[in-house]
Amino acid sequence: MRLVLAAALLAACHRGEVVPDGDVLDAIHQPTLHGKPGLVLFVTPTCSHCLATIPHAIDAAAAKAANITAVFVAGREENAKGVVDHAHFPGPWSVDDGSLTKRYGIHSVPYILVVGADGRARDALLGEQETSTLEDKLASAK
Repeated sequence: MRLVLAAALLAACHRGEVVPDGDVLDAIHQPTLHGKPGLVLFVTPTCSHCLATIPHAIDAAAAKAANITAVFVAGREENAKGVVDHAHFPGPWSVDDGSLTKRYGIHSVPYILVVGADGRARDALLGEQETSTLEDKLASAK
């Protein structure tokens, strides 16, 4: 009986990733990306799950004519540039000074925000993602 109660309480507490309030695109200094849905990828240059997700995110953004930007939350700028160049990343990117990591409570990556045309987050995803999942999320962000 106690085990069932404990499992029920844990399930009730797990609500998925928190979708942040406010204009995400302004917060990451990318206001020019307003006007259509997009993906904001929080990644690191050495994370295998991030490196696997980036091409899927690029493909999903292209398929849905959406914006895409990357924020590297750890690592040096030259390492981030290497990932961007290797992946042929089509959008703007930056290296976080720690303020965005703190603001959004990012404790693991990849962390992806799906934003609407107004720059506000519609969904938050944690972990490696496939193209089809990202396409579905972008389609519902319009």
